[in-house]
Amino acid sequence: MAALVIAVDRGTEVYVDRRFGVGYGPRQVVDHLLFLTVIRNRGAAFGLFQNFTVGLLLISAVVVVGILVYYARVPSGDWPALIGFALVVGGAIANAYDRGVQGSVIDFIQIPHWPVFNVADSAITVGVALLLVGAFWRRRPAP
Repeated sequence: MAALVIAVDRGTEVYVDRRFGVGYGPRQVVDHLLFLTVIRNRGAAFGLFQNFTVGLLLISAVVVVGILVYYARVPSGDWPALIGFALVVGGAIANAYDRGVQGSVIDFIQIPHWPVFNVADSAITVGVALLLVGAFWRRRPAP
């Protein structure tokens, strides 16, 4: 699953960059709900920590190594954790690759009242949400 996230993120970023280019948009895709806006983001989520590339790469490496070490301990039936960790690792590696090779990531998905993001960002967000849901689910008291 992590490899799929990396491939889809790279594929969509390459396509959007070649087809439209940075600075394109906002162009409405779904009526008042989804826009295509192509930007380069040198920072982290929501444009925080601009030009902190080395620091973001180090943080990504620590997160990926930490998840891989913990992943081996996750029970095989704990699908929210397994999928959540895979999504976070895939998104972190995809964004780290972009930062390491290009110095920035290409963000292109925009919804109202939210910063522009990409597939890797979405995978990280969904992965963390699955991890949280799974953690609360496991802690529920038995009836």
